[in-house]
Amino acid sequence: MQQTLKAKHELRLYELKKAADEFLEFTENLTLLAVVNQKALEITQAVAVLQQDLAEDNINASEAAILLDEIVDADAMSELEVLVLSATASIENVQITEFLTEIMDKVEHKYNRLLEKAHAYNALLLSNEHEIS
Repeated sequence: MQQTLKAKHELRLYELKKAADEFLEFTENLTLLAVVNQKALEITQAVAVLQQDLAEDNINASEAAILLDEIVDADAMSELEVLVLSATASIENVQITEFLTEIMDKVEHKYNRLLEKAHAYNALLLSNEHEIS
């Protein structure tokens, strides 16, 4: 693999891992956020495998893209929204409901940033697939 191409992959994987680690830290030990926390954990595990493959110049673009696609295609935010809506259905306190809405907005923003990094890496994989193998 060309050195510049490898450096691009290293950078994208670093950015993806950083976003996943930040998200994991943000959602750690928060029961209602376990669904999205699990997806972030799966992404960090996939990144570790991809980084190892890259270090060994043994990365398969198709397999890597499929792996990340499977993780990011799972609609964890929708699952989380359903869970939070059902958990808050009986809450009559407007301030608590507003607070949970604000938290959900922040979670969604951070989760979307994580997905953007995953999609950016997938785009790099697919655009350079013929050069990697």
